[in-house]
Amino acid sequence: MSPVTFTYFGLMAKGFGPIMCLETHGVEWVGKSVAFENWPEMKKSGVCPFGQLPILECEHGVVAQSQTVMRYVARKVPAAGGKDEKEGIVSDMLLGLSEDIFDALAKAQPTLLAPKKDAEGVKTFWDETLPGKLSHLEAFLKGEDSFTSSGVTIGELALWCILHMMVVVGPSCLDKTPKTKAFYTRILNLPSTQKVITGKTSFGDLPSFFVKAE
Repeated sequence: MSPVTFTYFGLMAKGFGPIMCLETHGVEWVGKSVAFENWPEMKKSGVCPFGQLPILECEHGVVAQSQTVMRYVARKVPAAGGKDEKEGIVSDMLLGLSEDIFDALAKAQPTLLAPKKDAEGVKTFWDETLPGKLSHLEAFLKGEDSFTSSGVTIGELALWCILHMMVVVGPSCLDKTPKTKAFYTRILNLPSTQKVITGKTSFGDLPSFFVKAE
């Protein structure tokens, strides 16, 4: 079978999780980075089912939505979805949580496209919203550094990606949750992760979408 093709903007945001899943689970893939100036023409072409990125071109046609792409990986590599139904449920829970945290971060934190955000909103996220989310994660880990037997289900990788996006702009954000930090560090040190974050996949570099508040 030919490699699948994953297309997204050249930054670390919604496409980060699918890239991590494809690379970690050994799916043969090719990455295509789209410059912002080329997006209007691509959008007009109709290639994107819902008029947005990311997309995955595979044997089933064009797949839209980042979490759908991650679930595609779990269908191709069943272990990526967990060894059994219980682990699959845990993975899905983490997928949902990662989306919740991403949405909250995107609302509060300055980005490359919106470098000015309300200072009070930024403070509320880091001082109140995030600690609450992390306290639940810390309890859910139950003394381990993984949520499933493999430790790299698509849900765990999606969660790791949002943790990494936060660490880039708030390096000490995991310091008060040692189990969550151990989970983050374990996946950070995987060869596949290092290949992704150092820009050595076919997709290339992934600069941070989120930027530090002024």
